[in-house]
Formats: sequence, C-alpha cells, structure tokens
Amino acid sequence: MSKLQDIATAPGPFASVYLDASHDTEDAAKVAELRWRGLRDQLADQGAPEETLSALDEAVATADPPAGKAGRVLIASGSRVLVDQTLPVPPPADVTRFSSLPDLLPLASYLPPPVPHVVVVADSSGADLHSFDGRVELVETVRGRQHPLHKTGGGGWAHKRLQQRVEDTVKHNVKQVADEVERLAGEVHAELVVLGGEVQARSAVRGELGLDDDLVVEVEGAGLAGGTDDEEFDKAVRALVAQRQQQHDAEAVERFRAELGRDGLAVEGLAGVTDALRQANVDTLVVNTGVLADQLVWTSGQPDQVGADEASVRQGAGDPAEVERNRADDALARAAAVTGANVVVGDDIEVLQGVGAILRHRP
Repeated sequence: MSKLQDIATAPGPFASVYLDASHDTEDAAKVAELRWRGLRDQLADQGAPEETLSALDEAVATADPPAGKAGRVLIASGSRVLVDQTLPVPPPADVTRFSSLPDLLPLASYLPPPVPHVVVVADSSGADLHSFDGRVELVETVRGRQHPLHKTGGGGWAHKRLQQRVEDTVKHNVKQVADEVERLAGEVHAELVVLGGEVQARSAVRGELGLDDDLVVEVEGAGLAGGTDDEEFDKAVRALVAQRQQQHDAEAVERFRAELGRDGLAVEGLAGVTDALRQANVDTLVVNTGVLADQLVWTSGQPDQVGADEASVRQGAGDPAEVERNRADDALARAAAVTGANVVVGDDIEVLQGVGAILRHRP
C-alpha cells in the first residue's frame, strides 16, 4: 500500500475505473473501444469533468494491448492520470466510480506480491540471477570457467584427464553460482528461491546450497540457450510467488484471529480500526470487501484522519469544513496507504462490519 501514498494524498475528486482489458480474440480491439465508450459514459453520468475524461481517453488510446486475459485499472484526478496499470487477471466486473476519494482497495489485492525472492537460470557455465527485495528487482550474471565444459568421445589416459578437467570446471562453476545465490538470498531475505535452466546444472546448484530445502523450488522451462520456453517459466515463477503471498495472507488472518481471541494486538469493527488508523497503529488491515462496501465513515482532508464518529475526526482535522462522510472501503484503504499498513482482502473473512486490524503495538 505504501506504493499508493502519492495517489492517496493527491487532491480529488477522482475517477476510478477497473475493466476487463483482455486481448484474446480477433475483434478484441473493437470490443475494447466499445467497452471504454460505455465506461466513459458512466463516469460522465456520475459527474466526471471533461478534462478528466479526456486524460483517460488518451491513456486508453495510447496503451499497448496486453497479451491474452488481463485487467486494467485507471485512476485520474483533474487532467492527470495517477494510476494506469495492467492487472494479471480481469476484475469480476467492470467498475467505474467518480468520488471524493480514489478507489484503492481492489488495487491492493491486485498489486504484484511483495515476496522477496531469487530466481536462478543455470547451466554448466554459470547462471542468470534475478533478485527481488519487495521493492526493487536486480539482475546479474555469474559466469565461471568456460573451458573445458564439454566431454568428448575417445579413450585412453588423455581422454580421462580431459573428462576430469570438465567435471572440475563444472563443479567450480556450480559452487560459484551457489555462493552467489546464498549471498543474494541473505541480502534480500528471500522467502523463495526458484531454480531453472539445465536439469543437471540446477540440481547441482541445489545440492551446493546451504539453504532450507523448503525455500528452494526447481522449475522446468527457461534456459540460457535459445529455444527454451521462457514464457511458461515466467508464469510458473509468478504462480509460486503468488502462492507464497497467499500463504502470507492466510497467516495474517490466522494471526488476527488469534490476537483477537486473547484480547491482544487486534481490533475489529469500524470504531476500533479507525481509532488505530488515526494513531498510525495498524500493521495489517483485514477486510471483507462485500461487507465493508456498505459502510460509511467520516473523513477529512488529512487521509489518516478517519473515524466512525464525526467528533473524533473533527478533533484531528482542525478545519470543520474538511469533514465529510465517505465510503468506508475508500477511506480505510487511503488511510492504510499513507500510514504504511499492509492490506489483506478476502470475501470469506469473518470480521465485524467487514474490517479488522492487527496492531503495531498495544494502545
């Protein structure tokens, strides 16, 4: 959510759009044009000004179409498009909203998973390494000894010596790659290490790694040579990362329930959660969107000043003219963004008034 701070603090009102941007049929371009025309009309009917609609028109017209199934989110204010991001899957339904606050909560559930991880594509000569610390991706290459690397036919003492030299070279390269993988994993605090490339090379690297076995996963596909299926490998990596994030979310919900059960570091319901947000005391916001969407809260021009009652917000806002009522899902997502809280969203989460929070410290 911290990635959305700039949007959360921008002046409104905002036009927010979530749409199916799939480009997987022959008439996809025409369908996309008609779809946008209808969504644009919806925003106009809701009161969106022409300058905002024109900015969105330009963003839609100049975007490269995605490959296959995809979604897209656009958030604009005034003449500026603040968010224009492709989503990995289409939303369940197209959504338009012109309102005082941006519609950030759905985006929180679509953002790339912030799971620190390392991806390795190896062969006998070395590896390409990708590391991600939750914010920045780094790419580097490890190349070991290049000669000799390939065994040849033949016999005799000279042949055996060459075979041994090849094996020594490969072992040296594997050790060099494994050392670098361990260094990167420690540096980014990796929660996942994905090994791809040649079967023998990646298995050898795994054997050299001094990492927890549950941390390391081998994946078929990509290689350093041409002719490999990098796209399928990328999909597999994304699926593994997403799976780890889902585990995080499930663990967060369990932690929330445990803390709530022992009257610990958790609260639920609008009053308790908004009090914690005003104090920047929310570590993780736990949301059932279906329930929360029907609730209203009080807000002010200061994004973190949100409350279930008007008096608490007026006290923090200072200027009474800034206080108004808004949708709880918009207001709480905005407050989470500016206070650096994590957000876990799920329609099956049982929580009072659709919202709870794991606290950073006891109030």
